[in-house]
Amino acid sequence: MKKILLVALAAVAMASCSENEEFENVSTTNQIKFGTVVKAGTKAEVITAGNLKTFTVNAYKTTDAMGPAVQLSTGFMDNVEVTKPSSEWQYTGNYYWPSSGKLQFFATSPAQTLDITAAGYPKFEYTVKAVTGQEDLVAANVMNQIKSESAITLPFQHLLTQVNFSIKGSTPDFTYTVSKLVIKGAKDKATFTFDGSATVGAWSSLVESVSGVTYEYAGTVTVTPTTADPNASASFETAGNALFMLMPQDNLTGVTVEVTYTAAPKNGEKLGEPTFDGTKTVNLTGSWGMGKNIRYTLTLTSDATSIKFIPETGKWTDENGTFTGL
Repeated sequence: MKKILLVALAAVAMASCSENEEFENVSTTNQIKFGTVVKAGTKAEVITAGNLKTFTVNAYKTTDAMGPAVQLSTGFMDNVEVTKPSSEWQYTGNYYWPSSGKLQFFATSPAQTLDITAAGYPKFEYTVKAVTGQEDLVAANVMNQIKSESAITLPFQHLLTQVNFSIKGSTPDFTYTVSKLVIKGAKDKATFTFDGSATVGAWSSLVESVSGVTYEYAGTVTVTPTTADPNASASFETAGNALFMLMPQDNLTGVTVEVTYTAAPKNGEKLGEPTFDGTKTVNLTGSWGMGKNIRYTLTLTSDATSIKFIPETGKWTDENGTFTGL
């Protein structure tokens, strides 16, 4: 399901525009206004309308409708930070609707540096951060806007992929404890290009920023299935967060997850003595779609082998004894 966050901007003006001749008249009804509304939403915090506190807007004025051949130029709204310190969105500066032409709006959170060197839609490069610094990344675009007294509504889309894990155990009454989980072989750097559509844009030029990129969770996750509840499971992430926030990519060839865990019986003699203590590697398959929440459920095996006794009785050997001297 597509994760869509709708955010409209609420504008508060504070500096005069230097090109008033382009406007019919400088009044509050001509100001570009912003506000918020949420339509739906998708160990990085997942952005929602409730926790989105800042985003950055770039707006470009064009004569023609936006398209692949239109050359954008700076000078209208450049990297304007919009924040919500209270109930309304605010930004520094006064921006007014021009009397002619069209405005093309592009917004990101966190802020990204847009490249408009070539004709067509803006783009930016992004590299997924290390696990401790990973973040949700959202963007929106609204095309060919003309003067309006209504707020501009920006439909933010999630650009990355949540990758989460749960564990189950294959043998009831065993305790499975994961101490480390490592993803290897996933690409982490790409270029995002806006496209003016409701899906905002797409990633391209996907590569590894450095050789051997890994994403590691080092913690403790435990599950103990029982005969009454053999499908008991435990998740790694906490509510409202993603375990990993990674770059979307198709055909996960060569992407693996290494799981380090122990499996030990809950009942019987030598309680807690592991029947498995080590690392197993699993190949991840499928695709990581933009704005998707992917969950892998790992069924851990106990490698338990009961100690068995098979008695064997040897045959009697008959021997004859002789006595002398009688």
